[in-house]
Amino acid sequence: MANDSLASPPPNTMWMQQEDHYAGEIDEPRRSFLSEHTRRSDGPRRSFLTEHTRRSDASVITLPVPGTSTLMSARFSAASSLDMGRKIESASPETAKHVALRMYKSLKTHGLRSEARGAFTREVEGDVISDVEAIKNEGDEGGRRKSAELLGMEYLLKDGFVSYLRDMAKITPPIPQQVVRFYGIKYSKNCEISSGGYATFGNKLMGCFLGPIKTILKEKGLTRMQILKGVDGCIMPGSMTLLLGPPGSGKSTLLEILAGKAKVTPNSRLGGSVMYNDKSVTEVCHSRFIAYVNGQLNKHIPFLSVRETLEFARDCTQGLRPENFTPQMRKFFAHALVEGQDPFLEYVLAILGLKEVEHKLTGEGFSDFDRQKLTTAELALGTYSVMIYDQPFSSSDLAATYDLVDTLRTMSRIQHSSAIVSLTQLSQEIFDLFDRVILLSDGHVLFQGTRQDAIPYFTKLGYIKPLHVESNEFLEDIAAGDGSKYMASGATSSTLEELVECYNTSDHYQDILRIVQGDEVKHTYWVDSELGLGLTLKTPSKYPYAVDGRPRKETELVVAKLSSKIGNSGGIESTGRVQVGDVVTAISINNDEMQYLSVGPQEILHERASHVYSMLKQARGHIRLQVERSKEEEDENQAQLKQFRRPFVQTWWESTQTLIKRQIKITKRLHAIIKLRLFQAIVLGLFVGSLYYDFGGKYNQRQMNSVRSLGFVSTMSIMLINLVQLPIYLLQRPIFYKHKAQRFYRVSSYVVAHCIVNLPQTLLEAIAYTVGAYFLAGLSLTGNGAPFFQYLLLLFLVAYFGSAVFFFLSAISSIPEVGNALAGLVVSIFLLFSGFPIYPSNVPVYWKWLVYANPIHWANVLYCKAQFENDYQDPCSGYQLQLAFCAQFPDMTVGKAYLEYYQLSEDAKNPWLPYVVLIGWTFIANFLGLLGLKKIEFTETSQSLPSIRSSPTISNYKKDMEREFQSLESHNEQTNSFEASQISGRQRDGNIRDNGRVEEWVEQFSIDMERNGLGISVEPITLLFDDLSFMRYGEDMKDGSSIFSNITGFARPRNMLALMGGSKGSKSTLLKCLAGRAPSVGSLKGSLQAKCWDKGAAYSRLTGYVEKLDAHQPYLSVRETLHFSAALRLSQTISSVNRRIHVELVLDQLDLLPYSNQLVGSLRDATGKTFEIAKKITIAVELAANPSILFLEEPISGLDSRGTSSILNILSQVSNSGRVIIATLAHPNARTLDFFDLALILTHEGQQAYFGPIGPDCGDLLDYFLSVSKVPRNSIRVSPVSFVMSTLGVGIKKRATPSINFAGAYQASSLHEMNNREINSINSLTEDRNSKVSSSVYPASYKLQALMVLLRTQRFLWRNVQYTYGRLTGCIVIGLLMGSLYWKIEYDDVYGLTSRSLYIYMQVILIGVISANNVIPQIGTDRLVYFREKRAGMYHPIFYPLSWALGEIPYFFIATLALVGIGNVMAGIATSSIHDFMIYWTVLFVFTICLTYFGMMITFLAPVPTLAAFAVSIVTSLWVSASGVVVMLLDIRFYRWMYWSNPLQYAIDVMTSISFYCNTKECVSDCSCQKLPDGSYAWDRLASLRSSSYDRIGTDMVILSAMSLLFACLAFLFFVVLKHNSPPQT
Repeated sequence: MANDSLASPPPNTMWMQQEDHYAGEIDEPRRSFLSEHTRRSDGPRRSFLTEHTRRSDASVITLPVPGTSTLMSARFSAASSLDMGRKIESASPETAKHVALRMYKSLKTHGLRSEARGAFTREVEGDVISDVEAIKNEGDEGGRRKSAELLGMEYLLKDGFVSYLRDMAKITPPIPQQVVRFYGIKYSKNCEISSGGYATFGNKLMGCFLGPIKTILKEKGLTRMQILKGVDGCIMPGSMTLLLGPPGSGKSTLLEILAGKAKVTPNSRLGGSVMYNDKSVTEVCHSRFIAYVNGQLNKHIPFLSVRETLEFARDCTQGLRPENFTPQMRKFFAHALVEGQDPFLEYVLAILGLKEVEHKLTGEGFSDFDRQKLTTAELALGTYSVMIYDQPFSSSDLAATYDLVDTLRTMSRIQHSSAIVSLTQLSQEIFDLFDRVILLSDGHVLFQGTRQDAIPYFTKLGYIKPLHVESNEFLEDIAAGDGSKYMASGATSSTLEELVECYNTSDHYQDILRIVQGDEVKHTYWVDSELGLGLTLKTPSKYPYAVDGRPRKETELVVAKLSSKIGNSGGIESTGRVQVGDVVTAISINNDEMQYLSVGPQEILHERASHVYSMLKQARGHIRLQVERSKEEEDENQAQLKQFRRPFVQTWWESTQTLIKRQIKITKRLHAIIKLRLFQAIVLGLFVGSLYYDFGGKYNQRQMNSVRSLGFVSTMSIMLINLVQLPIYLLQRPIFYKHKAQRFYRVSSYVVAHCIVNLPQTLLEAIAYTVGAYFLAGLSLTGNGAPFFQYLLLLFLVAYFGSAVFFFLSAISSIPEVGNALAGLVVSIFLLFSGFPIYPSNVPVYWKWLVYANPIHWANVLYCKAQFENDYQDPCSGYQLQLAFCAQFPDMTVGKAYLEYYQLSEDAKNPWLPYVVLIGWTFIANFLGLLGLKKIEFTETSQSLPSIRSSPTISNYKKDMEREFQSLESHNEQTNSFEASQISGRQRDGNIRDNGRVEEWVEQFSIDMERNGLGISVEPITLLFDDLSFMRYGEDMKDGSSIFSNITGFARPRNMLALMGGSKGSKSTLLKCLAGRAPSVGSLKGSLQAKCWDKGAAYSRLTGYVEKLDAHQPYLSVRETLHFSAALRLSQTISSVNRRIHVELVLDQLDLLPYSNQLVGSLRDATGKTFEIAKKITIAVELAANPSILFLEEPISGLDSRGTSSILNILSQVSNSGRVIIATLAHPNARTLDFFDLALILTHEGQQAYFGPIGPDCGDLLDYFLSVSKVPRNSIRVSPVSFVMSTLGVGIKKRATPSINFAGAYQASSLHEMNNREINSINSLTEDRNSKVSSSVYPASYKLQALMVLLRTQRFLWRNVQYTYGRLTGCIVIGLLMGSLYWKIEYDDVYGLTSRSLYIYMQVILIGVISANNVIPQIGTDRLVYFREKRAGMYHPIFYPLSWALGEIPYFFIATLALVGIGNVMAGIATSSIHDFMIYWTVLFVFTICLTYFGMMITFLAPVPTLAAFAVSIVTSLWVSASGVVVMLLDIRFYRWMYWSNPLQYAIDVMTSISFYCNTKECVSDCSCQKLPDGSYAWDRLASLRSSSYDRIGTDMVILSAMSLLFACLAFLFFVVLKHNSPPQT
């Protein structure tokens, strides 16, 4: 392009033309106008305009209206108004009557009742008026009959939503309008350039030792990445603004800044200003003016229904409630109020189509589309002035997106709120709903203006939009640097800098600068010409004369007259209501680009305004205006504005009450979990009571010790019951973040409501546990049962404290793995320092403070005081022989002597202190939870994803490509993890191929492959399907529904077939049936052949199925993912070298080489093209299997135009390699469909409406449907695909059952006959090659399957540092805690012996319970990946659990070594010899594996993880109690079977024997065996109490190993056999 073409388009020459006669015409009126204005210069502006209008009607120009009425232009855009008029004139009376009635009803539905009546009375004269009146009367009579049957909101909405909203807007307080102006927005981040790499268990372990040294020696290289580079703009009330741009252009960052949510950190910089009217965004973001929604916040509490969710949103955000209605409002809403309906809630449910699902829960089974509608409904119920949407509808199809955007548009128009929306995928119909467009590229604005001006602006720069390319695609391609294909002949494509310069010098940008830099806040509206709208010229200043005495020139075009019939209602196409005195700042005539009247020097402004004024006298056609009005602060709206500036609608107490009601509903919906928790409390209570049966009050020291341990067991059990609440809290946390951002309620209200609702549930659990345990154990009932109520209150406070602790942990845990690890650590601390596992005299000085600060310690003290002081009141003097401690305290009662002997009497002196400590810690835990929720916000709460060792880095794509090609066998895990991850939006995939050396290498490599016979050939397959029908049945297999019927067609190699149309599930079901994956819930009839191969194992080898959900193992690299698929799905006759070459070629073909060594999960935030890369990986995984037919389920769903083109180009290359491509497409555009060769289109009922070629620019497809009888003519402005789909009733806008039988028309067409001949021809030429494909179930051998799945799981665990390294860290911390707590305790007395023996007990409890519980959430992290792989038939299901069982072994090996090596060495337990240490460690390792396999078994047995967590918690609690420590084997009466089947018992027995054994039988006088003060040996005392035997060590280890093997085998069996572990049938 020449240099002059790079500049802004030159001003239209009409500004410079001034005809003499025109000057003469306006000169005299102007002088009169000015003299009149001089006398009234101090009067109000509006009175001046009124006077001027009355004085000089001749100077007012009435704007023309195209056709008969602009109000109906949108309805009848397919034909010109002139043609429409002729058709109506020539129509029969019945047809004309029908058309008139429909027009009348349509106008009423759209809120234009007065206009409807006015149009008829204005157009009709004479005798004809009676016919029209009859038509109206007929329509009104039918409406009256229908209205009489309507009640409530149905009656109010009888004339349509727009009419209802307009009427409602007249009587309800207005939403304060906000003019958003942003100027000079710059945002940058510091990014660290380093070697990168992802975190692994190994480098994290090495980092413990080398980390500090590396930190000192490492030099950090930082580079600043500029995301936004000076963005200016404005958002006006009533307008819809579309934010466009390629990935990485800065859209999300800009929206966050506009919403006041951009976080400024030391590594980021934010410059510029954002103003809401005259307030900065930092002031406004704390009010309720702004609503910000993105796809991540599109979540709802799954335990509430749609109506309950919206009722809660209404209560929190809607200040106008029925009890506050004015009399006028009560009268208007009377029909709804009588029926007990909330008019605001009911109209939102109706307008968004949520009435059908209003009582449906928002959890599983709730569609993504309905979830997005629900998010929009939440905002619609609120009173927000500015709504900011960042890709809110990413997973919706285009029809759903159109409905939602259309609803937003309607609400914006009526409420005069504004919306700025960033959409990934949109159509021309959706694009046309917006008023303005902001186009970003690499942080720069390339265009900002009205939507109609976007295409003409770039046309002047030389970019010509083809008819088959939609506007948004055209603009995004230019912004992405792909605009060269649109250049006019002879023109040169502009660079980014040139496009930015063109925009900065354009009138569009100058007008934006005028608005954003103005001192006065002015409202700008964009309106279509309305009937009777009059304009005139005026002087902008209130002083009509200049300093030299000459009159000022009239430089402003203002609105001087409104039609009396239109009033100031305004059409739906206009963003605001026109008023007299509004200044016209820009105008467009006949859809030309806007001509700005307020940009430039004063003398030019005069000439522009004058020339436009002159042109309007002869103007005909469509006229668009940009009008401006000074912001008026009306006194009557001050109270409303003050209310909006309040942070919250409700007071603190009202908000708390609302939250309490919601939490109660959630609690009721979670009745299954509540029942399970209650069941757990009852079971544990009854078990503990029967285990300790009738121990209370017995003067036996062993049983008294058991009674003392009952307090420890009770507090531990009741506290751990609350552990199941942690995942529920984490599940609700994202919704809390969303509500907090939208100012629903205060954080303190949320916490208080949680505390209050938890009270009755906790009390009920405490009662259930207490009743079972207390009375069966025979505990004290003296003092009218006071000890019982003390015990009940104690357990209630402990349980409530536990709930508060887990609530706090949920607030500070980034992901569930972290929460589980913290919960295990906190519980360990509470139990270790509770005073039971170690006597107070043995506690080191440095840990005494933690014992006394521990609420569980005080709970045990209170329990012991209540039981022993009240139930053991006999004097010690009578029990000196039976009770050893009585000999020391003969003057005391037995109970007090026991407390004194066991060092509890000092702490028991203050009976009120334990209550104070428990209540105080509960308050502290809740307060810390409040601070955590208020100050910390996590963006990711799902499964753990790979950790990156450094900040995202920036590098060059070309260098990455060269590095990848240096060695095909490079699998180095430390490669640059984020290379090319933060590449700017201007650097694109196409630039990778610019490197000549890389291109030459690829070309030479391909030649060598062909020469040497390397690579894998594609088996050409032709797919035939004849008369396919599918019936879906219910559970009883009786009631069936037809999904599709009588589908016939074919697909040849190198063909791409698109499946389109149909209902929501018909296309996907047809695709599954064609791929041999017919759902089991129905029956498939018809013939399906692929070169004479019927469906089955052989057929599945020929196909690849790309599912819509991109499910991949996040801890594998992209290359490893493809190697895994290739190894298990390619024939074993293919050598490993060829497999590797094949994988590299697939990576190259899909442009994945720059990402090949990055972990799949790390790509989530590494690049702006996340969804595109994920889809490429999904396709690559299937291509790695070298299929002949590739099926794809919605391959371009959620992708922007750039990503869509990239994917389709790749599929086209794949097809050219000899494969068949069959894909389902929901609402494709013409450019998308142009990639395909054939189309199979279904009607809404699932019948075949078309199968045949598409043709260039969809020409063949369009010609066929135009040839069908009664199909209307297509407009050149409508896309062929949109026309076809709308004609079928499955379009984006038009979705209704058509009157034409398209299935019958196709069956009778010549196209159908031609297709049948083609199918017969294919059948006759088909060869039988069935022998070439093996019929075995799995392509790979079982040995290879086991090896690959085990390697995959090992990589998962090696790189999942949150799980494996987190567990190791937990073991190290527990080892340090226990080692320092039991530091070198001597066991020369009873205290030391008991404490050291309880060390083993606590060690087994902590490591066992934590291991069994932690495996439950981890097993399900890659369940979706397993389902995909099982559907693909990659390996036998048993290898999945087997890989987990084997994969965990080395990590537990290291973790238990750390625990024993630290804890035991510090405590001096089992360290007398290396042999003892190794045996001890081995036993603990086997025990940990045993409990882990037990947790795995329960996880596979239970249908849901929550149920598994309950089962594991109950069983481990039973095992802890029946392990022979807290209740000796001699005293166990009913549960000896549980003792002998208890893995804890075997582990404790072996570890105790190793630690304390001494052969006392061979002792002589100087025996080295440890003695107690009474002369007995420590080992003998311990062996008699615990029933331990050194001779049982070998037997116990064998039994423990056998139990581990048993649990593992049962886990494998349950996983393979049980149905819930298989992929769900769809």
